[in-house]
Amino acid sequence: MVEMLQGVRRSSLAARVSLRSTTPTAKWRAVTYVATGECAFLLFTVVCVSLHPGFVLKWDEGGMSNYGLHIKTAVPYTLGLGLLVLFSAWAGSLYVDRDRRSRGLRVLLYTYAAVVSSVLLSSYVYSLNRTLEDLHYMLGGLLVLTVAAGSLWMYRLWPATSFASALLLVQLFGDVLALLTGLGSLHALFVAEIVSNVGFASLVVWTGRKVAVEDN
Repeated sequence: MVEMLQGVRRSSLAARVSLRSTTPTAKWRAVTYVATGECAFLLFTVVCVSLHPGFVLKWDEGGMSNYGLHIKTAVPYTLGLGLLVLFSAWAGSLYVDRDRRSRGLRVLLYTYAAVVSSVLLSSYVYSLNRTLEDLHYMLGGLLVLTVAAGSLWMYRLWPATSFASALLLVQLFGDVLALLTGLGSLHALFVAEIVSNVGFASLVVWTGRKVAVEDN
């Protein structure tokens, strides 16, 4: 009898967990969080550029990290990247299912949030010495790899469409610009960062919507 009651309790608990984990509302909320984080990032980036366009809008342009070094722009820069990290992590926490797509989105969003937060923190001090500068650039390279790998993974989850292909091309174009800038062939780091970010965020929203629709 005791074993039977324990079995009933376990079954009831499993049913509640399953019901909670497959609730489509949470997955739609995750999509909203990703979009909110991206909008916040773009909004505060516009604020930074408005306050000091010379940091990035010039021939030998720098990257977003320049805004973390100056008091005038440090606050909107921190808010932009900080909110991007926060909402990405919140979105990742909502993918609690054990299916491959949910697990992948959770890992991707958590990894993305961790790498972006590392880039953010290192951007405050990277100008102090060569070691910190190299560390900052290494983290920036890790971010490029994370976003590129994540974008390719999301693109391959479903049969290719022209819309998804366009989003992937936008993201990869940003990565190519970043690579050419790193090699010294171009000076378009800021443009590369924005283009890559927009492409990646759009792919996450597209993927999140597909996953949520499938659960309806």
